[in-house]
Amino acid sequence: MPLKQKIKKFALTYLTDWGIVLIVGLILYGLMIGSVLPKNTNVKLHEIATVDLQSPIDTVDTEATSAKKQEAIGSTPSAYAYNKNLGMIQVEKVGDLFDTISAVKKENKISSDSAQQDIDAAIASVKSRLADSSDAHLSNTTLISLITASGNDLQIAEDIASTSIYEAMNDKVGWNDLERVQNKAAASLPSSVLNDETRRALNEILDAYITANYSFDANATKQNKQEAARNVDNVVIHQGEVLVKKGELVTNDMIRQLKLVGLIDDHFNIIPFVGLLLFTGFITFAFWFEYKRFKEKHPTYSIKFIYIYAIIFAGAAAILKLCSYLRLTELSGIGFLIPLAMASLIIRILLSERIAIVSGILLAIVGSVIFGISTKAAIFDAPMGIYLFFSSLTGALVLKKRQARPKMIRNGGLIALVNVLVVLALLMFQNTPFTPVGTGLSLGFAALSGFLSVILTNGLMPLFETGFAILSPIRLIELSNPNHPLLRKILIEAPGTYHHSVMVANLAERACEVIGANGLLARVAAYYHDVGKTKRPKFFVENQLNGVNPHDKISPQLSRTIIVSHPYDGADILRHYRMPKEIIDIAEQHHGTTLLKYFYVKAQELSETPIDESEFRYPGPKVQTKEAAVVELADSIEAAVRAMKKPNPVKVNNLVKSIFNARLSDGQFDECSITLKELKSVEKSIDETLRGVYHSRIEYPKDLKMKKVNPK
Repeated sequence: MPLKQKIKKFALTYLTDWGIVLIVGLILYGLMIGSVLPKNTNVKLHEIATVDLQSPIDTVDTEATSAKKQEAIGSTPSAYAYNKNLGMIQVEKVGDLFDTISAVKKENKISSDSAQQDIDAAIASVKSRLADSSDAHLSNTTLISLITASGNDLQIAEDIASTSIYEAMNDKVGWNDLERVQNKAAASLPSSVLNDETRRALNEILDAYITANYSFDANATKQNKQEAARNVDNVVIHQGEVLVKKGELVTNDMIRQLKLVGLIDDHFNIIPFVGLLLFTGFITFAFWFEYKRFKEKHPTYSIKFIYIYAIIFAGAAAILKLCSYLRLTELSGIGFLIPLAMASLIIRILLSERIAIVSGILLAIVGSVIFGISTKAAIFDAPMGIYLFFSSLTGALVLKKRQARPKMIRNGGLIALVNVLVVLALLMFQNTPFTPVGTGLSLGFAALSGFLSVILTNGLMPLFETGFAILSPIRLIELSNPNHPLLRKILIEAPGTYHHSVMVANLAERACEVIGANGLLARVAAYYHDVGKTKRPKFFVENQLNGVNPHDKISPQLSRTIIVSHPYDGADILRHYRMPKEIIDIAEQHHGTTLLKYFYVKAQELSETPIDESEFRYPGPKVQTKEAAVVELADSIEAAVRAMKKPNPVKVNNLVKSIFNARLSDGQFDECSITLKELKSVEKSIDETLRGVYHSRIEYPKDLKMKKVNPK
């Protein structure tokens, strides 16, 4: 077995849809894995940096943030509280002191002449009563001076002490100012009304009872510092931020930041690889979903189309990877040269517009990752992703509905125009300075990409068509050329069949377009469906120009053999000319298992015994596709209408209905996916088309007599 056939057998036998999708996913993962591989920074501490190093991610610099918070805490001043009522409280305490001394003095009848023993007992009593007071720390000398003073002197001392304390604490008194305020209050004591002992006692009282009323507030200070720390914003290293500039001396802080963003990492981290796996899984699932949707809408398409789709998709991703290295040339705008629209154009021609649009979006995402790797600044290159998105989207939408091959000027020019406008918009968004050389190169490469996409599409299409035997619109249009050898063969050897085939093609194409089938395929297949008649053209009524019918001289059984063989003779001829399988199938199936009613009835009349109907039926197979079903109906209806004498719209409509009902009741569409609703639409379409062909005409008289006009 040849190697080519072995490879084909292996692919069709062992590689399922899921296997191909898995291979595509692995290819995409391999192309994008550079986005999670550690970047080679090639920098060392205390050496001069040779390149600019940019952060590939957004991240919070926790160490710098913590230092900034500590700085904010340190710069926040302490909080102090002013107790304006504390002066009155201290005055009341002094009053309690003098009241206690007066009470003990009165109870013990103490005077300056009292015995020392009584004075000591009185002092003990005063201390006992003042034990709960926080200010009960006056010396015995002071207490003796006060307890032995006269009542008048004691009252004067109380008034002076109260006034001095109140005046001293009427303003804010901090701990740093306390000694100064106490000394000032002591210096202001009047010496004229106080003896030396009482003055010394008042000095001690003022020192004990004048205290700070403006003091440190620990709770408020703590809250203020916490609030200051909370108000500090995180220090963020932004994606694309230059951490090390070329020519700078690499410091410890720079090394720390490079490690933080992952540009220097001595430890293997599996998380980015898992993230890329999930991302690739999403892309691959979308790829599979779109193909599955396409396959459901086109059940007759073979497995080879998943190979085609996979090759185009993975190949386009590989081209993206190769083009990303163009940036190493440092030529301005060279990355815009990538011809991604080519993939959309080919997918649009071979598969569908929807799958081309979705594939363009997916490839733009893949491209943004791949080009992000080449910049070493980010995982995604957003501007390039936007450019690729619009370029591929234009490639998917630029072709007209029936256009089979992109045109250089029209389609290439449209893609180039969109590319140029997108690049211009991106340059404006990024506020890039416009320079004649740089801007001109960027716009020039973008324009060249559009024309390059069309050139590559036209160059690669024949490879796909030949390698996978694809019946593309381009191939169908080529086969519809009247100069094709087979069509010329039909025209020369069976001119009636040729005219009949052209009429069937017109009917079938319009009917297929009504139900959403491939109208171009139906038209081209109709051109070739009766090519088998060229083997014995005179045995078919449309080619009997002289009125001689060879069937009149042979048996019905022989006529049956000749007529029944033409679909299979045609299939053999088409295979000999290496025609697409879809056209061969339609030629072979266009009569299904229908009955040759004319020759069957004739054989019954000539035979004395009943003849089995199956002997005069086509052996089949029945039609398998919608296009084959439409061609079968159009073929039988056109032949019947052609044989009709003086056709008119009513007769044609009745004939169309009868043939439809006959084919339906005969089960000719049982193996085809066409629905009854679609059959009704086909019936209506063929009827309307035939009405246009066989419309009523004015019958002109044979002899036209013109009145003679006598000249004056």
